[in-house]
Amino acid sequence: MTEPDRGGGKSPTGPAVGDREVATNGRRRARRKRHSGLFALLVLLAGCAPIRPVDPVLSARLGELLLVGFRGTEVEGNAELSHLLCDLKVGGVILYERDVATRGPRNIASPEQVKRLTTDLRALARDCAGRVPLIAADNEGGAVMRLSARAGYPPTLGHAELGEADDVALTELEARRIGRMLREAGIDWNLAPVVDVAANPFNTVLVQSGRTFSQSPERVTAHARAYLRGMRAAGILTALKHFPGHGSSFEDSHLGFVDVTKTADPTAELAPYRALVGEGAVDAVMTAHVFNRNVDPRYPATLSARTIDGILRKEMDFSGLVVSDDLLMEGIVSRYGIEEAAVRALSAGVDLLLLSHNTLVQDTSATDRVLGAIRQALADGRLAPEQVETALARVQGFRARGR
Repeated sequence: MTEPDRGGGKSPTGPAVGDREVATNGRRRARRKRHSGLFALLVLLAGCAPIRPVDPVLSARLGELLLVGFRGTEVEGNAELSHLLCDLKVGGVILYERDVATRGPRNIASPEQVKRLTTDLRALARDCAGRVPLIAADNEGGAVMRLSARAGYPPTLGHAELGEADDVALTELEARRIGRMLREAGIDWNLAPVVDVAANPFNTVLVQSGRTFSQSPERVTAHARAYLRGMRAAGILTALKHFPGHGSSFEDSHLGFVDVTKTADPTAELAPYRALVGEGAVDAVMTAHVFNRNVDPRYPATLSARTIDGILRKEMDFSGLVVSDDLLMEGIVSRYGIEEAAVRALSAGVDLLLLSHNTLVQDTSATDRVLGAIRQALADGRLAPEQVETALARVQGFRARGR
């Protein structure tokens, strides 16, 4: 065998090692140059103007898509409330009795104070936004009653007590009584009744806390129907919750991600919705933050077009308002972030986004960030203006339904 020239020249069989390195380095530089050019092009495209300009009229109305919580028992001197009503022009506010983080009073202290609060915030919104907001609260009866006995209101019966008595006339009378309390307090929207079927006796958030009428879909439907009649007689708007069903879960979506793939019973859990929507009895539907891989392998119900647009809108032919459960609950925000969740919920068919601002972890900038995310999604084409316009029309129609 002939050895290579040790002086670095050419060998009898091919180019020298140094020549091969030069060639290899040249090819690498060429590839880097091409990749650098491609990266520069991508950066340039990313920094380009939005795909479409956002209609300033539409942009100014985006606050109407939000139902937002706030702190304080009075309007005067409340900068947070002024920002929500006058700067952001939110579509509605939600009242809570207790603050989850501080355990102290939040919005509700006494009947006289609540009436003053709702009167004053309507006046403020009328002056600075030209319309009054929806004023909502969870007043199911029993354990979940913001106008509670602690704040000076009469005690009420919960769903489980009414379902156990199984007297639909009593349920209607109790709903009418709760509705009168809400009307006198200046609250026009009750986020109730709960139509979750008590499929899992170990469910803590709904079943064990007495928030469900029954494990029987037929009994749930009958008592929900009576509850709706009572509220309507008192002039109060309602919302069936939590679609498509939270009663089979072991986990609580307030605390984390909830997967009901193995426990959900769609035939039973959707039965009350099918019946009541079919009767035209439903003002609004609230979504559940539950994940069912058999329905949507990617997203929980609140963010799922297959669930909201597919099942609720198309299969059940529901054309009314869809409101999300609180997007600041851990079942959503811990996995998706508030900005992505808001955009995905609207894309899925939600019309009104609930931001309670009543969580253990306080996020005071969430409302402003959500509005910024919606505007950006409109600008870059991830959210269609037609989708937002449809949601705004439903909010407006819902508001008119309560007048």
